Amino acid sequence: MNPSIFAPHLRRAVPVALVLALTLAAGCDGSDGDSTPKAQSTPPTAQPTPPTPSTPSAPASTPPAAKPVGADDPALKPFYTQKLAWAACPDDKKTKSDEGVLECARVRVPLDYAAPAAETIEVQAYRKKAGGDRLGILAVDPGGPGSGVQSMTRMFAVTQVAVGTRYDVVGIDPRGTAGSTAVDCVDDAGIDRLRSLDPTPDDAAELERIGAFYREFADGCTTRSAKLLPHLGTQDVVSDLDVLRGVLGEDKLNYFGWSYGTYIGALYLEKFPTHTGRVVLDAPMDPAMDRISGAKDQAAGFEQAYRAFVTDCLKQADCPFKGSVDDAIKRTADRLHELGTTPFEGKGGRTVGEGEVSYAISTATYNEETWRDLRVTMRIYLGKDANRAIAETDFWLGRAEDGSYPWDHTDANMTINCADGRMLTVAEADKLAKEAQSTMPVAGPGVIWSFAADCRPNGPDRARPISAPGAPPVLVVGSTGDPATPYGQAQALTSQLPGAVLLTREKTGHAAYAKGNACIDAAVEKYLFTGELPAVGARCAK
Repeated sequence: MNPSIFAPHLRRAVPVALVLALTLAAGCDGSDGDSTPKAQSTPPTAQPTPPTPSTPSAPASTPPAAKPVGADDPALKPFYTQKLAWAACPDDKKTKSDEGVLECARVRVPLDYAAPAAETIEVQAYRKKAGGDRLGILAVDPGGPGSGVQSMTRMFAVTQVAVGTRYDVVGIDPRGTAGSTAVDCVDDAGIDRLRSLDPTPDDAAELERIGAFYREFADGCTTRSAKLLPHLGTQDVVSDLDVLRGVLGEDKLNYFGWSYGTYIGALYLEKFPTHTGRVVLDAPMDPAMDRISGAKDQAAGFEQAYRAFVTDCLKQADCPFKGSVDDAIKRTADRLHELGTTPFEGKGGRTVGEGEVSYAISTATYNEETWRDLRVTMRIYLGKDANRAIAETDFWLGRAEDGSYPWDHTDANMTINCADGRMLTVAEADKLAKEAQSTMPVAGPGVIWSFAADCRPNGPDRARPISAPGAPPVLVVGSTGDPATPYGQAQALTSQLPGAVLLTREKTGHAAYAKGNACIDAAVEKYLFTGELPAVGARCAK
């Protein structure tokens, strides 16, 4: 599932959490790197005859020169020297916000960086120039994998006034998403079927229905976007980002990434250390965590977040639960299983069951700011009013009245994670989800299944630590109660980046900057404006 970093704050507000759909499952994870086994040469069975004194020895072979990277590669020069046609962005009809404050442009990049002259695609770029004493460019990415880059660019440039004054805020929709050359796998009815899959299948027939959907999804991807699929990996996105840096004439790329966006930033540090400036990695994922560990870690994170919600709920007058926290957890899990066999059935015969409801609950636990709304939602789910329950579910899932999902990025999320080798097979997901039911009965099974896909191609799991010698020190920001990228991942990434400092927010919720914590905001902006990192071990309370 893919709830967003941008959570709704007011009941019945447009769910911006779904406008900028980010991650829950596989979306918070991803990596790249060549793990293809190298052919081993067979050693000779006899030693060669040494040269006689009158025969000069052959000169020692010179090791091959490293392949030039980025702007140093002559084959990529046409991309780094292209001229962009910037123009005011058209207003986004989905967000209904004034996007004209941004400039938009199309950037041409290779489909395959290994064969840059063969075929090209385009990525959509956004920009808002600095309004004052300019420090350079600041690229932003909200994660996913998906998009929401346009809205994040606008937020940093306009809402975070200090940042927008000092930096040209820029961003690109990663290849495969939104305004860039996009991947296409299923229609809105297909998303309905995905959300309705039961995360706790009761028999082989139910499990086969799940497998059949993932085969349908993969068939749609290969039918509609086969050429694009092998070239959606995060390494390609990093290369695209450096093309944007070069085209803008900047020697350094400053960067702010949330969630999966932190992985883009970490890989940029590794691949282009000399072109890296100030980097903030907020709610980071651990690149060294493999897909199975990542699924289990995130499932535990969301279960912990739901338990924190229940703990708070029992203190509130409008809480629908009674008794202990464990009583409420059991009541929730029992209700989910009831909906697995007897879903809500509303007008026109439309049904909503365990799959959709578990997805909605996890979306609503993403940040503490949505807990008040979740109390209302849980009261409805524990009741019998099917039409209200369906309306609540649509709200959290971002499903419009006409049945469309205007902000959904499932196609990109799955295919990018497949290219990065970060999705589970159906068999793996089924095994892990069953194991999760006893200790993580509310969020566990649904989160685990959100890592599942029938990947074609299926990239190898490229879990490995980041190695970025020569990169500047960076700021890592982690929240102790982050459900989507649990705090341990922030600690792990910090240890992989020499000189990095971890700034800790002591609160439940995904990501920390621009979430109302003055301590966090001040430390992040001080680093972005002066390069001064917080003291090692710095912490910010709620």
